[in-house]
Amino acid sequence: MQPTNPEDSAEQKQLQEKVWTFAQRGVVLLVAMLAGLFIGYQIWGQAGALKEQVAKLGERVNILQKERDTLNSQKAIIDRDKKEVEKRLQDLQARCAAPAEAAAPSANP
Repeated sequence: MQPTNPEDSAEQKQLQEKVWTFAQRGVVLLVAMLAGLFIGYQIWGQAGALKEQVAKLGERVNILQKERDTLNSQKAIIDRDKKEVEKRLQDLQARCAAPAEAAAPSANP
C-alpha cells in the first residue's frame, strides 16, 4: 500500500513523528522512574546506616550479656561463701555457748 497522494505521505510522517516522540518520552519517563526507585532503594531500602547501628548494638548486647553472666557467677560465689561463713559462725556460737552453759550450773550449786 503505497500512499497515492503527497498529503497522505505527510500525514503518515507526522503520525510517525508523534508516535516516536511519545515513545521517547515514555522511555525517558520509565528510565527516570527506575533510576528514582534504584536511588531510593540505595538510600532507604538497604538502610546501610541502620545495618551498622544494628551491628554495633548487637555487639553491645553480647558484651552486656557476658558482663551479666560474669556478675551472676561472682554473685553465686559470694552467696556460697556467705553461707559457709554463716555456718561457721553458728558452729562457733554453739561451741561458745556450750562451755558457758557448762560453767554456769557449776557456779550456782
